[in-house]
Amino acid sequence: MVAVALGLALFGLGQFDEPLFAVLTRGWQTVLGGLGPAAQRLGQPSGLSTHGVVVGLSYRLLYMLVSVALLHVLLRGRHARAIVVGYGLAFGLSLALLLLGQRAGGAWAAVQGHRLLDLISSPLALLLLYGLVLLRRAKR
Repeated sequence: MVAVALGLALFGLGQFDEPLFAVLTRGWQTVLGGLGPAAQRLGQPSGLSTHGVVVGLSYRLLYMLVSVALLHVLLRGRHARAIVVGYGLAFGLSLALLLLGQRAGGAWAAVQGHRLLDLISSPLALLLLYGLVLLRRAKR
């Protein structure tokens, strides 16, 4: 039942992303509204996306957390630490590429960071990780 609920949550995140983005945008505008102009720019759409940086990152982080939880349930807790570390490293690399691209003017790095974020916050990453674990288990 938990796997079905998490699967439905992922489906909902994918299907109803625009209403969720609207809620996240309003929430982040409220949070960032009292801060300086530099912080407020994080809530505004960037050149890579139609959503603000913090809005996009929070959506992707939510998607990755539900994906990790689903993998944890499907794999019955096995390899959970490796999966969390893998997602964390990919998320960190994505952020580093985005920041490098935006701060240093490297459009290529920013685009690659955005693409990596899109990959790890999609069902494809979930299926690939699950398949890799099953293949590894079959080799033993």
